[in-house]
Amino acid sequence: ANLAFALVVKLAQTQAEQPVACIGISPWLHISSEQSMRASYRRFCFDLYLGHKRKVTSAADPLVSPLYAEEKLVRRFPPISMHVGKNDLALRDVEKMATVLTSIGNPVETQVYPSLHLHRWGSGSDLWAQDSLLRIDEFLYRLW
Repeated sequence: ANLAFALVVKLAQTQAEQPVACIGISPWLHISSEQSMRASYRRFCFDLYLGHKRKVTSAADPLVSPLYAEEKLVRRFPPISMHVGKNDLALRDVEKMATVLTSIGNPVETQVYPSLHLHRWGSGSDLWAQDSLLRIDEFLYRLW
């Protein structure tokens, strides 16, 4: 989901046409240096994402951490729908982005599910994943 948000940021930076919507499933939107044990896996993934020993950017780059995008860029974002589990590492990111979008009047929908993750789709997927897909379908249907 971070790549979808990076695209939205890049399109806003270049003043290009935005897609009709942006969907984020457990999106990481802010790379931080939290020191909790829970954050160790997150920091490891972020280090790899930034290029590990050959870093090509920083965590403050809005293409990496869309929560750092300037308001003038965020105003150009399309309607956004974000889904996350209540214990997911991305929950705080989703809440912060929803607050930013709401504060400037951008359309945003968020859904927090009781399950940890929403990545188990397809046959045998749990009811929350199925509900998430249904809500995404409805969201996109309203916009198209």
